[in-house]
Parts: sequence; C-alpha cells; structure tokens
Amino acid sequence: MLGYLDALIAALSVRDATEADRLMSHPLARLLPEDVRAEAAAFAAGDRDPLAAPLRTMQLRYQTAELLRDASPLADQPEVVIEPRLPAIAPPSIGRRARHQQMELPLSA
Repeated sequence: MLGYLDALIAALSVRDATEADRLMSHPLARLLPEDVRAEAAAFAAGDRDPLAAPLRTMQLRYQTAELLRDASPLADQPEVVIEPRLPAIAPPSIGRRARHQQMELPLSA
C-alpha cells in the first residue's frame, strides 16, 4: 500500500494526469478515503493551484506508515523458536552461479 501511495503522490505532484488516472483505476483505490479520491480527481483535472501539494494523500501515506510501524502482530502470542532447515536442493555447480527468479506484480489489474 505504501508503494501505491508513493506512486500516487509522485503522479499528483508532477500533475501527470494519465498516471494518476491509471493509479485511481487500480483496485487499491477502493481503499482510499473519499477526500483523497476527490483530491486526486482535482489534481488530475488541473483544478488545483500549480504550487499546491497533495496534502490529503501525503497525510494518508504518513498515517499508513505509522500504523504499519506500530503494528506488532506477534506481540500477544508466545515466542516460538523455529530451527532453520537446510534446503533440499543441490548447490549449483562450481563456475556457474544460481539464478533466482524475481516475481513481478503489476500495479494495474
């Protein structure tokens, strides 16, 4: 969510209407409060002062970051010690490096 809000703030700050519209059509936009959606629509339409900043969106990003920072989902549960296991795969041959695949998730649905 923070990455989405960062991208939305960047698009609104530079007045990139196409990127802002793309981000507002993303499924995560349904989670935004009404005032943030209204602010994004006003910025995309060019109805805001050229020197204005997307303050509501920035406030939401700050609040979300604070909530994620303060959240401790394991605080109420007893500590569980898990012993690490060695992977069952063979090590790569000498002289050849193992390639790890990175999963890419698109922002648009």
